[in-house]
Amino acid sequence: MIDCPCGRNKIHEREVICTYCGILVSRREHATTRSLNDTELDDIVTRAGTAHLGARRLLVLGVRDGQSFYFAANEITEFEIGRKDPATGDAPLVDLAAFNGAGKGVSRRHAVIRRQDTVLKVSDLNSANGTFLNGHRLVAHQDRILRDDDELRLGFLVINVKFEQMSPGDSNGAAASK
Repeated sequence: MIDCPCGRNKIHEREVICTYCGILVSRREHATTRSLNDTELDDIVTRAGTAHLGARRLLVLGVRDGQSFYFAANEITEFEIGRKDPATGDAPLVDLAAFNGAGKGVSRRHAVIRRQDTVLKVSDLNSANGTFLNGHRLVAHQDRILRDDDELRLGFLVINVKFEQMSPGDSNGAAASK
């Protein structure tokens, strides 16, 4: 038996709440959480489904039956996905016009991907036909975390998301496509 925190009752040592007065019995010490620095985060081994995109990684956006867009993680801040505007010539960094973007319902300014620390987030830009992450429609202008092996659908155009290890010969430049 132990004393209740109120000091008036004796309770069993395994009790979480005093059965007499209802006070929460806390016997655990609260430890502080150590903060990790960026170099410790880069050593994390990524697995399928991970949200961690370390500095020595590539973001690969693969369009079904088409090419892939490659981005060096340390160069990503924010970029749009959509299709070229034929009237103005303005085009997003990831231009899906060549993949029948218009026919598949991709808006000119469809979605945006942003990097926040070691995490990528996607947001729909109030597109006409919606942005879907793993089958779930995104609410416009609300960020959602992108993970390795996610499926991103813009209208009816599907993009597979991959995080890959950067090889020593890879450049640190912005987007490239193959």
